[in-house]
Formats: sequence, C-alpha cells, structure tokens
Amino acid sequence: MTPIIATITTNAEKQTAYQKHMERFKRAKAGGFHLEAIFILYALIEDRLAAFLFHAGISNASREKITKNGKVRPHLNSTLTVLNVKQPSIRNVSAKIKLIKELLAWSAEYPTNEPVLNYLGALCKQINRTKGKDEMTVTLTRIEEWCACRNELVHALLNKKVENQEEVLQALVAEGEACNRLLQNFVKSFKVRNTLRKTFNIQ
Repeated sequence: MTPIIATITTNAEKQTAYQKHMERFKRAKAGGFHLEAIFILYALIEDRLAAFLFHAGISNASREKITKNGKVRPHLNSTLTVLNVKQPSIRNVSAKIKLIKELLAWSAEYPTNEPVLNYLGALCKQINRTKGKDEMTVTLTRIEEWCACRNELVHALLNKKVENQEEVLQALVAEGEACNRLLQNFVKSFKVRNTLRKTFNIQ
C-alpha cells in the first residue's frame, strides 16, 4: 500500500511545514543533494503561485479549483481562454503561470477608476500597487524554463550523460532559488492591504 501523508488543515501547520522544508532545502543544498533541493524548490514555487491565485480571488478555499463566485467568475471567463481547454483547471504549474501572466497583462491595460466598484477593478488596483509587478512576467518566464529543465530531469535522468551533471544541477538549484525569492517577495507584497476575498465574499 502506498503511504499517504496527511494534508495540512491549519495556518500553524502550514508555517511548520514551510520552516521544516526550508531547513531541509538548506541542508540539501549545502550537502550537494541537488535533486532533493530541486524537488523542494518546485514545491515552494508551486505553493507561491497557488497563494497568488488564492489571494487574487481566483481559486476557491481549497486552492485547487477556480472559484464559481458570481461576482468574480464572469470577469474571468475571457481570461481563462488562455488555458485553451474546455474545463479550465489550475492544478498544474503551467496553468497557474499562464493565468497569472494573463492577469498581469490585463492589469496593465485595464483603466482603474475611483471608486472601484467591481472585482476586476479591485483586482487590477491590487496588482498595480504590488512591488515587483513590472518584473514578474519575466520572472514567470524564467520559472517556466526552470520547470521545463526540472521536468526533463525527472522523466529522463538516466538518459542524461553524467559528465558536468554536477555543475548543471548546481546552476539549476541557484536559478530556482533566485526565482523562488522573487516570486515570494511579489506574493508577499500582493497580500498587503488585500481585501479581495473578504470584499467579494469569495469562498
């Protein structure tokens, strides 16, 4: 029987898990266990992408599905076409990145007038006052490229030559860590004075 790790249910458990895995990442990086470090970085990046979509009011309380909130979903329908599927989903990293890129492009063009009366205006206002917004599209492209390299390793590690592999893995850890730091700072800023979920009663 495949062992199952219980899902986190509280913010305290989330904080404990984050601290534990950051400690594990630092040990893996220092000890040269690059594959483990990459594994942890991927999880950290995906978690921050999910956090952005949650605090943007895009996802439901479980952070796994797109909200059906009547004040939000009508504004999202045109944006969700970027996912190019009949049933839009945000379960994988690629979909999360595509959607966030589209929201950033959206916010740059949407005229935000005062007072803000609807979800779209409120979301764009929140994005536009977020530190690091202008650089985030480039960071997301870097993350896409990093994830592609990581995925190739996961699925074809034994088909890769071992020469210079150590240097490549070290570089991949360094790039992932840099991208994660930029993403983390962006999401942290996005959460400041963010009342989207409360204002529009997004469950």
